[in-house]
Amino acid sequence: MEKLLVIRKSRALLILFFFINFYKIHGQNSDISFSVNGYVKYLPSYIDYNLKPLTWIPASLLESQSTHLIHNRLNMRGYFGNNLTLGIELRNRIMFGDLQPIQSDPGWIDMSFYVLDKPKLIFHSMVDRLWIKYQKNKLEINIGRQRVNWGVNTIWNSNDLFNAYNFIDFDYIERPGSDVVRIIYTGDNLSSIEFVFMPTSKGRNVFAGMYRFNKLGYDFQIIGADYYEDIVIGGGWAGNILKAGFKGEMSYFINKYLDNSFSLSSSVDYSFKSGYYLLLSYLYNSQGRNSPGLMNFINLTDNELSARNLMPSKNSYLLQISKPISPPVNTSLTAMYGAGINLVYLSPSISYDVNSRIDLNLIGQAFFLENTQKLENLMRGVYVQMKYSF
Repeated sequence: MEKLLVIRKSRALLILFFFINFYKIHGQNSDISFSVNGYVKYLPSYIDYNLKPLTWIPASLLESQSTHLIHNRLNMRGYFGNNLTLGIELRNRIMFGDLQPIQSDPGWIDMSFYVLDKPKLIFHSMVDRLWIKYQKNKLEINIGRQRVNWGVNTIWNSNDLFNAYNFIDFDYIERPGSDVVRIIYTGDNLSSIEFVFMPTSKGRNVFAGMYRFNKLGYDFQIIGADYYEDIVIGGGWAGNILKAGFKGEMSYFINKYLDNSFSLSSSVDYSFKSGYYLLLSYLYNSQGRNSPGLMNFINLTDNELSARNLMPSKNSYLLQISKPISPPVNTSLTAMYGAGINLVYLSPSISYDVNSRIDLNLIGQAFFLENTQKLENLMRGVYVQMKYSF
């Protein structure tokens, strides 16, 4: 185990060493340039549960938790002439107090490791992006760990096969990267065609394609994929109805072993002259449940979601409203309701932009679920996020 840890540490250090030394050797070349940016965030949090221990949920997991997270990200780019770009992004997290689980590296190659792993203190590091891009005229080829963003809708994205995420996870806005080969050809009139190949360590490899085009003032996309055990067909759109934004996605998952699945999401957003911003969103998930149960809450909070199954409920509704109090201060409230399972999620927040580099956020989260035939507040959390960008 120690030998494996040393190997993984060496990989990350070798990548960083290569980047720094390449910069020293070639940084003066007019055709070669480098950039480094990132941020450091400190996120103390307090979570309180209102759940009774069950045979499959030990009491220790339901105690109030106070956690401190220091989250650092380094984004490095190397530009070699006009056609070649190298990207490396490192994600480092130090957590102490009541520790929360850290998901393992989902990529084809495990590029994560623990620098320190103690009962009350961990230091986890991973290569979150590592790609090389060749671009010439209308052709672009990307190889390596990168974000493949096929989502159109604001909240729920069933077209986003490679980056489906849980919207309650506000601390990881970059979303996980995918180890893929990606080819993009940009045509005329805002059209493009994209192909993605993703090798997997388990099961079938993933092949996917997307065609984007503009028609009648709307951006449309059509997707198709051999996606693990599913064949996927779908599409999305983005445009306006009068002065309101109108977006949506739909995907149909065909599976020879499980029931086929259909997902439809749409959203309307509008900015008022008074400064208020309003977002309304809806999701239909044919795989969702229509009956209450504690597993619905656990699936949502433990990130047990995917493009095939974006929410535990069959019908979900979301309302988000925000209003700036002054130029540096903004307030918002998000409310989500999972019909049938009777799940309510509330998240108020207030943000303060101290300057161009420092941001402060105060975020609350509360989960209400029908349990023992009545609506109960099962979990509530308070988060303070302090971010310094460089």
